[in-house]
Formats: sequence, C-alpha cells, structure tokens
Amino acid sequence: MGTDKRGLVFTGTDDAGVEQFEAALEWIFDYRPNAMEKIETILEAYPEFVMAHILKGYSIASEGRHSSLVKVVGVLNAIESLHVKANSRERQHISALQAYQRGDIKAALEVWAGILNEWPLDLVAFRQSTGNLFWLGERQRLVDTAAKIAPHWREDTPGYGYFIGAFSFALEEIGEYGKAEEYARRAVELNPADVWAIHSLAHVLEMNARTDEGIDWIESRREQLPTHNAFVGHIWWHLALFHLEQGNIDEVFSLLDEHIYPEPSNFYLSVQNGASLLKRLEFLGINVGDRWQRLYEGVKDSYGDYIYLFTELHSAMVLHRAGDKEAISSLKHGLSNPNALRYPFENGISQQLVTGIEAFENGNFAHAASLITPIRYDMARLGGSHAQQDILHQYLINAEVQQGHLETAKGFLKERVSRRTHWDLAPEIYLKKHAEIERLTLSGEKQALNQLLRRVF
Repeated sequence: MGTDKRGLVFTGTDDAGVEQFEAALEWIFDYRPNAMEKIETILEAYPEFVMAHILKGYSIASEGRHSSLVKVVGVLNAIESLHVKANSRERQHISALQAYQRGDIKAALEVWAGILNEWPLDLVAFRQSTGNLFWLGERQRLVDTAAKIAPHWREDTPGYGYFIGAFSFALEEIGEYGKAEEYARRAVELNPADVWAIHSLAHVLEMNARTDEGIDWIESRREQLPTHNAFVGHIWWHLALFHLEQGNIDEVFSLLDEHIYPEPSNFYLSVQNGASLLKRLEFLGINVGDRWQRLYEGVKDSYGDYIYLFTELHSAMVLHRAGDKEAISSLKHGLSNPNALRYPFENGISQQLVTGIEAFENGNFAHAASLITPIRYDMARLGGSHAQQDILHQYLINAEVQQGHLETAKGFLKERVSRRTHWDLAPEIYLKKHAEIERLTLSGEKQALNQLLRRVF
C-alpha cells in the first residue's frame, strides 16, 4: 500500500508508485498531452494498482463518445480480480466507473458524491464529479459539491490550486464573479500551467464584458498554451470571442483556422468550438467561406455517438450547413431511440432543439421559434456554460427578428442581458443596455442588433 500527500491510501502499489500517480494526475489536471502513456507506465510497474486502472478508465471515458465507453470494459475486466484487495474508497470508484461505462453518469455522480462525503480530499472523485455535473447542467450542485468539502481544503493542502480552480468555475456559472476571479487568479499564481483556472477567469471576464482584459489574459500565455492537449482549443475559442466582441474579424478567422479548428476533428469540444463560432459569425452577416465543410469532415462519421447531448446540437448545425439531409434524419432518429444510453428529459430537449435548428436553417423561422421558446430555460440541462449556451439563444433571437417580431426579440435580448448581470447590484449597467435594446427599430435593426449580439454589455 501507499499513501498520497493528502493521506489517502492506495492498494497495489507503494509510496513511489503513488508519487508517479500524483504526477500523472497533475499532468491530466494541467491538460497536458499523452497522459495515457504515463498511466500505462505506472501500470507496467504496478499491475495491481487499483486507482491507476480506475484513472485509465476515467481517461478513456473522457473522450466523450459512447463508442469510447466500450473500451472501458477492458479496464473493468482488468480490475475484476483486484476488487477483493481494493479498499472501500477504491471499490466505490470501481462502482462509479461501472456506471460511467454503462452511460449512467447520474448514477456515477451519486457514487462520487458519496466518496467526497467520506474522503473530501479525493481530487479524482472531485474532478470527475464537477466535470460531469457541468455537462448535465447542474450548476448549483457544481457549487454545492465544492462548498461542502471546502472546509477540508487549506492553502497548504497539496493540490489546493486544482481545488479552487474548479471551485472558481462553479462560482462563475452561478454569477459569483468576485469570488470566482479571486480563486482563479490564486490558482494560476500557485500553478501557471493550470489551464482550467486560466479558462475560469476567461469566463469571468467574458461574462463581465471585460474584453480588453480577456485578450490580455490569454495573449500573455500564447507561448505556453501549445504545450497543452486538445482542450487548449477552447481557450483559443475564448480569445476569439473577445476579438469578435471587439470587431476584430480577421483575428477571429486566424484563431479559428490556426488553433480552434485547423483540421477535421471529432473531439467533442472542438466540434462545439468550431460550429458555435462559425454560426456566431454568420448571425453577424459574415461570410465564413467553406469552413463548414472542414467541420463536416470531422463530424460526418461521429454524430449520434456523443455522450454529451450539447455536442449533438452542434453536430446538427454542421450537418445542416453541409446540406446532409440524410445525416440530419439519422441524428434525429437516434435521439428518439428509447434504447439509447441517454436520459428521457434531456433527450427530449435535445430532439426539440435539433428540430428547431433544422427549421431555422430551412428558413422556417416561426417553427424554429415555437420549438425553442418554451424550452429556452431548460436548455442548460444539456450542459455547456452561459457563454456556450448563448449560441442557442441567438438562434431564437434571430428567428424572431427574421419574422419581424421586434418586441419579442427585444424581450429575449433583455433576458440575455439579465443572465450576465446582477441588475439589482449594478442597475446602471443593466438600464443602459436595456435602453439600447429599446431603441432598436425594424427599419435599422440589423446593424444595431449585430452590435448587441457581438457585445452583451
């Protein structure tokens, strides 16, 4: 047995193996490339290291596709004989991985919650929990998960930066921007390579329209970022949003073509980044050339396979823009399949949104609005941050504008502003934007609307 820096006991290894395990964790939490190689090296030296097997399973599952979950079966088979030797915490992780492999992430979340109740310093359970809560749209539970174990974490607790970095993002998603910024900056001070904390502060700056600061925050790390894995594309996406808000369209295209989606990829986050950015540009009346085709090459063999339904909404955008009606029909059929490893409520919302996106892209704006309007406050259940979800609200706003429903569009724009501002704490900001929205007219709304859609504040 071995013990980590936080006092957790591990079976099938010794202290030297635990040190390697912690180094692999840090590599993963920093979103460094080729983490699986480090895990395999540990398992070669310690084939009965239960948590190393578990970490391998979690890493495979993080690919975000149902087809990847099939590969987790091999990991579970490898640790079947180790179950008796495993300690209570490790057996619970095995149960969580089994649920994850079945596609029952909600069941896995309850297991991780139980682990944290008993072992609040288990960073693996914490990061698995918070990552998946995010993709199920559980924003308040995201905060509660961190808050309930926060008293056990102190500045001198090893891994403290990774804890507050994740806590920061949870706080940002419920609008607690001050504390979120404080935690994010402290996490980056402790570890400049903490990409999740860098990402969290980018969200804070985005939601508060601090675009100049946002550009500086990411640009100052331009040389560092290429050392990280595919997640780094999402950081570049944030930089592109800041430039879009500033009207720097050439810079947006440069980031898209060089960093965000330079070549066809089916990685779920890359699909989200590329599709949402292209659609934002199109909503502003900007010609994006043949870039949708590049995304289509990445998506055409992977749509319908994504674990996180938020990705399938972006698959729908890509398939529509590529004109693949057969693929759209197949995607809709798959989402309506009651045997799919998905949850009925969330699956129902995704079906309605995919149909709404289809209607919009086909020019049936009234039908699109009728589908999206009643579920606009349920869309968060499909995961994605406020910044990411915004593209869905833009579909709705533009559907109403296309119909000439100015007052309805204004109402949705006001709702959009209120999501990003505590109007009662900063009424002057809210009222200024409110007045700007009120001035929109049907005769000259396009330029003014584009400005509002580019910059929320």
